[in-house]
Amino acid sequence: MSSDHPFDDHMKNTFDRFEPDVHANWNEFEQSLKSSSPATPSVAMKYTFGRWAVATAVVAGGALMWVVKPIVEQALTEDATVEGTSEPVGIQGDVQSFDEAWAEFTSISEGFAEDLMSVESMPEPSDESQFTQSESTAIESNLNEGSMSSGMYETADDEIVGNEPEEERTNRLLAELPFDASLREACEGVEVSFNLSGLDRTMSFLWNFGDGHFSNDPAPRHTFTRPGTYDITLSVRPQGEGSISTRTIQNMITVLPKPEASFAWAFPSTVNGNRVRVQLKDLTPDATSSQWVINGEGSRKGLVQLEIPGVYPVHLVASNRHGCLDEAHHDITIGDRHGLLAQARFSPNGDGYYDTFLPHGLRDMDGTWEMVVVNRKGQEVYRTSNADEPWDGSLPDGDSVVDRATYTWTVRCLDSDGTPRLFTDRLRIEL
Repeated sequence: MSSDHPFDDHMKNTFDRFEPDVHANWNEFEQSLKSSSPATPSVAMKYTFGRWAVATAVVAGGALMWVVKPIVEQALTEDATVEGTSEPVGIQGDVQSFDEAWAEFTSISEGFAEDLMSVESMPEPSDESQFTQSESTAIESNLNEGSMSSGMYETADDEIVGNEPEEERTNRLLAELPFDASLREACEGVEVSFNLSGLDRTMSFLWNFGDGHFSNDPAPRHTFTRPGTYDITLSVRPQGEGSISTRTIQNMITVLPKPEASFAWAFPSTVNGNRVRVQLKDLTPDATSSQWVINGEGSRKGLVQLEIPGVYPVHLVASNRHGCLDEAHHDITIGDRHGLLAQARFSPNGDGYYDTFLPHGLRDMDGTWEMVVVNRKGQEVYRTSNADEPWDGSLPDGDSVVDRATYTWTVRCLDSDGTPRLFTDRLRIEL
């Protein structure tokens, strides 16, 4: 059955092979669309499902129309000829061009979609094939936006990647300020680390360690130098905001006292040989254990033999009942004749040359000192602590030294700062 418009006939002929078994009356459909009387609510309720199906078909038909537009235009302009002539049939009377038909189709489909959207929502029928409310909403979004997938997923992405969870977490951290320390109990002099993770480090931070020291570092390190118990306070202010969040943890850090390591050493008054026995003494108050490190080697003994000459670093590591450690260090100096500018030969023969013996370095020494001379058997033959009393070669029994005899002298001295030193060497008699 032919319609009043060649456009409809050409469309029907073009899609004739693809037409379903049920053939719709296009004229009646078009007239129904042009009808100005709206459907009653009861009719809308009865045909709700059908209208949704028709709306979907309208959208699909619109997409197909763009595909077949060149074919139909060619059919209208080239194939429509006057029977028996080669001239094309002109547009006369009610005959429409493709553009006019398309404009009419578009206006009808838009009005039809708006009419469908204005129908009041009805209760869901029991039929399982009926659209659910969420599906109807999705179709409405599809008709209005043109793409269901684009509109739905953009909204979902905005909710997922939004800043609300981050803001909630930041607000919670600012309210709680759950900062912590690497140690809650530390020995005096031990470094403690503080941290509040999760907050933007561009915020303003102020740590108060309770001992008169502060830090603006987001994760500071602090060394407590005095024993005691300390309250720790943290204040945080976000960038661009005037509000300040503050939290104080009372008695957060307990600093235990460490021992004050100290030691002394003593030299023998005389030396016989190439080694010196040095006595080490731990002077650390309340020390429960000690460890000596002498010239890089550990020892628990307080007695050590050191070769002549040399400068030997000695360390003491002491611990107390709290398990806190402290370390003390001194250099033990053992020198020979070169350290005191002493001669190697002694000639007490009265000729005016080297008739007495006293290292020249002792004459200008500010600290206290004592010199002891022993024979080869280790017996003391002379002792002095006065620079005006050098040894003249006299022996305790009243005799004098003999030619080519060998003696050993030892000088123990205390520097102006109280550090003990020792110098020792051999002295040959040449008469």
